[in-house]
Amino acid sequence: MSLNDAAKAAAVKKVTLLDESFARFAVRATLAGVYLCIGTAFAGVVGQAVNGVAPGMGAVAFALFFGVGLFAILLLGADLATGNMMYMVYAASNKHVAWGKALYLLLITTIFNLVGAIIFAAIMAMSAKFADLDPSHLLVTVSEGKLIKSPQGMLVEAIAANFVVNMGIVGAIFAKDAASKFFVIIPIIGAFVALGLEHVIANFCLFSITLFASDPVPAALTAGNVALNWILVWIGNFIGGGLLVGGVYAWLNRGPEAYRD
Repeated sequence: MSLNDAAKAAAVKKVTLLDESFARFAVRATLAGVYLCIGTAFAGVVGQAVNGVAPGMGAVAFALFFGVGLFAILLLGADLATGNMMYMVYAASNKHVAWGKALYLLLITTIFNLVGAIIFAAIMAMSAKFADLDPSHLLVTVSEGKLIKSPQGMLVEAIAANFVVNMGIVGAIFAKDAASKFFVIIPIIGAFVALGLEHVIANFCLFSITLFASDPVPAALTAGNVALNWILVWIGNFIGGGLLVGGVYAWLNRGPEAYRD
Protein backbone atom coordinates (compact mmCIF):
# COMPACT_ATOMS: atom_id res chain seq x y z
CA MET A 1 0.00 0.00 0.00
CA SER A 2 1.29 3.47 -0.89
CA LEU A 3 1.85 6.20 1.70
CA ASN A 4 -1.05 8.13 0.13
CA ASP A 5 -3.44 5.23 0.51
CA ALA A 6 -2.23 4.21 3.95
CA ALA A 7 -2.36 7.74 5.42
CA LYS A 8 -5.81 8.44 3.98
CA ALA A 9 -7.20 5.10 5.16
CA ALA A 10 -5.75 5.51 8.66
CA ALA A 11 -7.02 9.08 9.04
CA VAL A 12 -10.53 8.27 7.80
CA LYS A 13 -10.67 5.20 10.06
CA LYS A 14 -9.66 7.25 13.11
CA VAL A 15 -12.18 10.03 12.43
CA THR A 16 -14.95 7.52 11.74
CA LEU A 17 -14.30 5.70 15.01
CA LEU A 18 -14.25 8.99 16.93
CA ASP A 19 -17.58 10.02 15.37
CA GLU A 20 -19.34 6.67 15.67
CA SER A 21 -17.97 5.31 18.97
CA PHE A 22 -16.28 7.89 21.17
CA ALA A 23 -15.80 5.33 23.97
CA ARG A 24 -13.89 2.93 21.72
CA PHE A 25 -11.69 5.71 20.39
CA ALA A 26 -11.02 6.86 23.95
CA VAL A 27 -10.01 3.33 24.99
CA ARG A 28 -7.62 3.01 22.03
CA ALA A 29 -6.02 6.33 23.02
CA THR A 30 -5.86 5.26 26.67
CA LEU A 31 -4.16 2.02 25.65
CA ALA A 32 -1.54 4.00 23.71
CA GLY A 33 -0.69 5.88 26.91
CA VAL A 34 -0.44 2.58 28.77
CA TYR A 35 1.73 0.93 26.10
CA LEU A 36 4.12 3.86 25.91
CA CYS A 37 4.33 3.96 29.69
CA ILE A 38 5.15 0.26 29.75
CA GLY A 39 7.98 0.89 27.29
CA THR A 40 9.20 3.86 29.34
CA ALA A 41 9.16 1.91 32.59
CA PHE A 42 10.87 -1.10 31.00
CA ALA A 43 13.57 1.07 29.44
CA GLY A 44 14.05 2.81 32.79
CA VAL A 45 14.54 -0.48 34.64
CA VAL A 46 17.04 -1.71 32.04
CA GLY A 47 18.87 1.62 32.01
CA GLN A 48 19.13 1.71 35.79
CA ALA A 49 20.51 -1.85 35.85
CA VAL A 50 23.10 -0.98 33.18
CA ASN A 51 24.14 2.09 35.16
CA GLY A 52 24.91 -0.19 38.09
CA VAL A 53 27.35 -2.18 35.95
CA ALA A 54 28.63 0.52 33.61
CA PRO A 55 28.00 4.00 35.03
CA GLY A 56 26.94 6.48 32.38
CA MET A 57 25.73 3.83 29.92
CA GLY A 58 22.22 3.64 31.37
CA ALA A 59 20.99 6.45 29.15
CA VAL A 60 22.12 4.52 26.08
CA ALA A 61 20.29 1.39 27.22
CA PHE A 62 17.21 3.51 28.00
CA ALA A 63 17.25 4.85 24.44
CA LEU A 64 17.66 1.42 22.88
CA PHE A 65 14.70 -0.11 24.73
CA PHE A 66 12.33 2.85 24.78
CA GLY A 67 11.00 2.09 21.29
CA VAL A 68 9.30 -1.09 22.54
CA GLY A 69 6.34 1.04 23.63
CA LEU A 70 5.85 2.68 20.23
CA PHE A 71 6.25 -0.65 18.47
CA ALA A 72 3.46 -2.07 20.65
CA ILE A 73 1.24 0.92 19.79
CA LEU A 74 1.70 0.39 16.04
CA LEU A 75 1.35 -3.38 16.23
CA LEU A 76 -1.73 -3.38 18.48
CA GLY A 77 -3.64 -0.55 16.82
CA ALA A 78 -3.68 2.03 19.61
CA ASP A 79 -3.96 5.79 19.00
CA LEU A 80 -0.98 7.98 19.90
CA ALA A 81 -1.36 11.76 19.65
CA THR A 82 2.08 12.38 18.20
CA GLY A 83 1.58 9.84 15.42
CA ASN A 84 -1.93 11.13 14.78
CA MET A 85 -0.44 14.59 14.25
CA MET A 86 1.21 13.31 11.09
CA TYR A 87 -1.89 11.45 9.89
CA MET A 88 -4.29 14.32 10.60
CA VAL A 89 -2.18 17.01 8.94
CA TYR A 90 -1.58 14.74 5.95
CA ALA A 91 -5.29 14.05 5.59
CA ALA A 92 -6.42 17.63 6.26
CA SER A 93 -3.89 19.00 3.77
CA ASN A 94 -5.36 16.69 1.14
CA LYS A 95 -8.95 17.56 2.20
CA HIS A 96 -9.80 14.05 3.35
CA VAL A 97 -10.58 15.43 6.82
CA ALA A 98 -11.67 18.90 7.94
CA TRP A 99 -9.02 20.85 9.89
CA GLY A 100 -11.40 21.40 12.81
CA LYS A 101 -12.12 17.68 13.08
CA ALA A 102 -8.41 16.87 12.81
CA LEU A 103 -7.50 19.20 15.68
CA TYR A 104 -10.41 17.92 17.79
CA LEU A 105 -9.23 14.35 17.28
CA LEU A 106 -5.71 15.33 18.37
CA LEU A 107 -7.06 16.97 21.52
CA ILE A 108 -9.10 13.91 22.49
CA THR A 109 -6.18 11.59 21.72
CA THR A 110 -3.85 13.65 23.90
CA ILE A 111 -6.25 13.70 26.85
CA PHE A 112 -6.73 9.94 26.86
CA ASN A 113 -3.02 9.24 26.26
CA LEU A 114 -2.49 11.14 29.51
CA VAL A 115 -5.18 9.09 31.24
CA GLY A 116 -3.45 5.88 30.18
CA ALA A 117 -0.04 7.12 31.33
CA ILE A 118 -1.41 8.13 34.74
CA ILE A 119 -3.20 4.81 35.24
CA PHE A 120 -0.13 2.72 34.48
CA ALA A 121 2.22 4.98 36.44
CA ALA A 122 -0.05 4.78 39.50
CA ILE A 123 -0.08 0.99 39.28
CA MET A 124 3.70 0.80 38.87
CA ALA A 125 4.21 3.03 41.91
CA MET A 126 2.64 0.29 44.02
CA SER A 127 5.02 -2.36 42.66
CA ALA A 128 8.24 -3.45 44.34
CA LYS A 129 10.36 -2.45 41.36
CA PHE A 130 9.24 1.18 41.50
CA ALA A 131 8.65 1.68 45.21
CA ASP A 132 10.41 4.81 46.52
CA LEU A 133 12.66 5.69 43.58
CA ASP A 134 15.60 7.63 45.00
CA PRO A 135 16.86 10.90 43.46
CA SER A 136 19.68 9.10 41.62
CA HIS A 137 17.34 6.78 39.69
CA LEU A 138 17.60 7.18 35.92
CA LEU A 139 13.88 7.96 35.46
CA VAL A 140 14.05 10.69 38.11
CA THR A 141 17.17 12.32 36.68
CA VAL A 142 15.75 12.20 33.14
CA SER A 143 12.53 13.83 34.34
CA GLU A 144 14.43 16.56 36.20
CA GLY A 145 16.58 17.27 33.17
CA LYS A 146 13.52 17.83 31.02
CA LEU A 147 11.85 20.15 33.50
CA ILE A 148 14.79 22.52 33.88
CA LYS A 149 15.26 23.17 30.15
CA SER A 150 14.53 26.64 28.79
CA PRO A 151 11.16 27.16 27.05
CA GLN A 152 12.99 27.69 23.75
CA GLY A 153 14.91 24.46 24.28
CA MET A 154 11.72 22.52 24.98
CA LEU A 155 10.04 23.85 21.84
CA VAL A 156 12.98 23.25 19.51
CA GLU A 157 13.70 19.78 20.89
CA ALA A 158 10.02 18.89 20.63
CA ILE A 159 10.01 19.84 16.94
CA ALA A 160 13.02 17.61 16.35
CA ALA A 161 11.63 14.76 18.47
CA ASN A 162 8.38 14.28 16.61
CA PHE A 163 10.07 14.77 13.26
CA VAL A 164 12.23 11.75 14.15
CA VAL A 165 9.32 9.76 15.64
CA ASN A 166 7.26 10.20 12.50
CA MET A 167 10.22 9.20 10.35
CA GLY A 168 9.79 5.87 12.14
CA ILE A 169 6.03 5.81 11.60
CA VAL A 170 6.34 6.56 7.89
CA GLY A 171 9.07 3.93 7.65
CA ALA A 172 6.79 1.41 9.36
CA ILE A 173 4.09 2.07 6.73
CA PHE A 174 6.54 0.92 4.05
CA ALA A 175 7.66 -2.11 6.09
CA LYS A 176 6.02 -5.34 4.96
CA ASP A 177 5.69 -7.31 8.18
CA ALA A 178 5.92 -7.02 11.98
CA ALA A 179 9.62 -7.96 12.11
CA SER A 180 10.48 -5.31 9.52
CA LYS A 181 8.47 -2.70 11.43
CA PHE A 182 10.37 -3.60 14.61
CA PHE A 183 13.75 -3.03 13.00
CA VAL A 184 12.55 0.26 11.51
CA ILE A 185 11.05 1.59 14.74
CA ILE A 186 13.62 0.61 17.37
CA PRO A 187 16.76 2.37 16.02
CA ILE A 188 14.89 5.48 14.83
CA ILE A 189 13.11 5.94 18.16
CA GLY A 190 16.39 5.19 19.93
CA ALA A 191 17.93 8.14 18.09
CA PHE A 192 15.37 10.64 19.39
CA VAL A 193 15.64 9.33 22.95
CA ALA A 194 19.46 9.25 22.95
CA LEU A 195 19.50 12.85 21.74
CA GLY A 196 17.42 13.87 24.76
CA LEU A 197 14.61 15.33 22.65
CA GLU A 198 11.12 16.14 23.90
CA HIS A 199 8.05 13.97 23.22
CA VAL A 200 4.87 15.01 25.01
CA ILE A 201 3.38 11.54 25.58
CA ALA A 202 6.73 10.16 26.73
CA ASN A 203 6.84 13.07 29.17
CA PHE A 204 3.34 12.18 30.38
CA CYS A 205 4.81 8.79 31.29
CA LEU A 206 8.09 10.02 32.78
CA PHE A 207 6.56 12.71 34.95
CA SER A 208 3.70 10.49 36.12
CA ILE A 209 6.05 7.68 37.17
CA THR A 210 8.35 10.18 38.90
CA LEU A 211 5.44 11.85 40.71
CA PHE A 212 3.89 8.64 41.99
CA ALA A 213 7.04 6.60 42.68
CA SER A 214 9.91 8.92 43.65
CA ASP A 215 10.76 9.70 47.25
CA PRO A 216 11.30 12.56 47.66
CA VAL A 217 9.47 14.13 44.72
CA PRO A 218 11.99 16.29 42.80
CA ALA A 219 11.73 20.00 43.51
CA ALA A 220 11.51 20.72 39.77
CA LEU A 221 8.37 18.61 39.46
CA THR A 222 5.85 21.40 40.09
CA ALA A 223 2.47 21.86 38.43
CA GLY A 224 3.71 24.99 36.67
CA ASN A 225 6.86 23.36 35.29
CA VAL A 226 4.97 20.28 34.13
CA ALA A 227 2.20 22.31 32.46
CA LEU A 228 4.73 24.53 30.67
CA ASN A 229 6.64 21.48 29.42
CA TRP A 230 3.56 19.66 28.20
CA ILE A 231 2.09 22.69 26.40
CA LEU A 232 5.32 23.74 24.65
CA VAL A 233 6.27 20.18 23.80
CA TRP A 234 2.81 19.46 22.36
CA ILE A 235 3.10 22.53 20.12
CA GLY A 236 6.62 21.56 19.06
CA ASN A 237 5.57 17.98 18.39
CA PHE A 238 2.70 19.24 16.22
CA ILE A 239 5.11 21.35 14.19
CA GLY A 240 7.73 18.59 13.85
CA GLY A 241 5.52 15.57 13.24
CA GLY A 242 2.41 17.25 11.89
CA LEU A 243 3.58 20.10 9.70
CA LEU A 244 7.13 19.03 8.85
CA VAL A 245 6.36 15.36 8.18
CA GLY A 246 2.62 15.10 7.51
CA GLY A 247 2.40 18.45 5.75
CA VAL A 248 5.57 18.01 3.73
CA TYR A 249 4.71 14.49 2.57
CA ALA A 250 1.19 15.65 1.66
CA TRP A 251 2.76 18.32 -0.55
CA LEU A 252 5.34 15.95 -2.02
CA ASN A 253 2.64 13.48 -2.98
CA ARG A 254 0.65 16.07 -4.88
CA GLY A 255 3.57 16.28 -7.31
CA PRO A 256 4.25 14.20 -10.44
CA GLU A 257 2.74 10.74 -10.12
CA ALA A 258 6.06 9.01 -10.85
CA TYR A 259 7.48 10.50 -7.63
CA ARG A 260 4.55 9.78 -5.30
CA ASP A 261 5.21 7.50 -2.34
